[in-house]
Order: sequence, then structure tokens, then C-alpha cells
Amino acid sequence: MIKLYSKYISLLFLTASLAVLSLFAQSDFEEGESLFRANETEKAIPFLQKSIEANEDPKAYIYLAMCYFQQEKYSQALGICNKGMEANGSDKKVIAFDAGNIAFKMNDYAGAEKWYTRSIEEDPFYAAPVLNRANTRLKTGRLLESKADYEKYISLNPDTPQGNSIYAVISMIDEQIENEKKADAIKVEQEKKKNADIRRVDANKSRQEVEAEKRRKKMLEDVVSSLQDSSSENMSGAAGTEIIIDNNSVDPDFPESIED
Repeated sequence: MIKLYSKYISLLFLTASLAVLSLFAQSDFEEGESLFRANETEKAIPFLQKSIEANEDPKAYIYLAMCYFQQEKYSQALGICNKGMEANGSDKKVIAFDAGNIAFKMNDYAGAEKWYTRSIEEDPFYAAPVLNRANTRLKTGRLLESKADYEKYISLNPDTPQGNSIYAVISMIDEQIENEKKADAIKVEQEKKKNADIRRVDANKSRQEVEAEKRRKKMLEDVVSSLQDSSSENMSGAAGTEIIIDNNSVDPDFPESIED
């Protein structure tokens, strides 16, 4: 009886011990998160993958994407972000923001802007994607839109330690915009002058052509008149004699065309 009681006590103790151990055992997500924070991304990946498969914690998508990002496996990182955006309970504003950073790293600025915009749509008061979208738009030369984002970021995060740098960038953008306006104005004036010069040349050319045509007409009239005078003398000898204009009587130096 005593032996049976002892076995029963041992079984209860073992069960309790296992329960305590399971209570303190880390989940796949916790293990993966811990390894990620220790910068052991290669070891973290399988735990985070298992966590996603088991639907343990939707934050696993964020950590797994960042593991791939740190390993420069950008396509795989974006693939995880896309899956994370479809997962229930995932922090979509953060996932979209991370996806924007990945796309930017890949020099896919159109894709980066799209992801930052999606992050802002998820949370209009989330300042980080606003700043990064400003940088993206500046990178692609969209100065006015970039300036608007920098100003929006300042309004969302007025105490940012980057404030002075951002104001300096805004000032440079204003200067660049002003310079581009001046350059455009100069181009317009040059184009106007060019067109005016073309019109003036065309007008001079037209006047020259008109004058040349007048000279040709006058010379022809003089030649015809001279031939007619000469022929009239032949008419005095015989009434009804046919008047013949001899082409050989035309001055051989008479040009066929006149170019000014």
C-alpha cells in the first residue's frame, strides 16, 4: 500500500514538473524573436517559419521579413511582407513600411512609394513612412511632393532630432524649384527669340522673293517689249506679215532664275 502511494506521489510530482517546464518553455515565435534580437538571423528563420505555420503570433511576419532583409534576400523578404499583409491580426502599417524600405534598397522607388503610401493609409499619424516617402520622392526629382511630405512629417513629429536637417532640405528644395523656374523662363524667352528670328528671316526671305519676282517680271516685260518694237518695223513693209519672236534674240546673259 505504501509503495503504491509512493508511486502515485511520484507521478503527481512528475506531472507537475512537466507542467512547470512547459510553462517556462519558449514558443517558436519567442525563440525566433530572441535569436533575431541577438543578430542570429540564420538560426531565427526556422523558428519564425514554424511560428507562422502554427499561427502563433502575427509579428513573426515582421521578424522573418527582417531576417531575410538583413541577409540581403530582398525578394524573399518582400514575399513575406505580402503574406503578412494578408494575415489576420498583423500590423499592416509596419509591414508595409518595412516593405517600402526593402523596395527602396532594391532601387525600386515606384514600389517603395507605393508601400509607404499604403503604410500611411493604414495609419495617417504614423510618421516614419511619411519621411521615407519624402526621401523617395526627392530621389526621383519630385520636388513639390517631396517638400509636402517633409512638412507633413514635421507636423506629425515636431520634436524630431532631424528637424534642422529636414528644414535645410526644404530650403534647398525651395532654392532648386526657384532655379528651375528661372531656367524655364530663360528657355521660354530663348524660344520666343528663336521664333522671332525665324519669323524675321522668313519675312526677309519673302520680301526678297517678292523683289526678285518683280525684277524677273520687269526684265521679261522689257525683253518682250523690245521684241515687239523690233517686230513692228517688219510689219511696215508688208501688211499681215506674221510677227515672229526669235528666242535667239533674247540676251544670252539673261538668267533663268534670280536668287538674292
